[in-house]
Amino acid sequence: MLPAEYSTRCPPVIRQANSSADAAAIALEGMYKQYGLCAGRLIDLIDYINNPVEKP
Repeated sequence: MLPAEYSTRCPPVIRQANSSADAAAIALEGMYKQYGLCAGRLIDLIDYINNPVEKP
């Protein structure tokens, strides 16, 4: 059985608050952070599937 942290979904896509350049930059920064989180989860999941070791 997968650990609970590997079965959670990534958060929904961040939307831009308005059409200003500042709002676009803030949304882009949030998307980069979100990408890092989801990519990290994917790598952890692949590692777990390839080497299923129970973690304490």
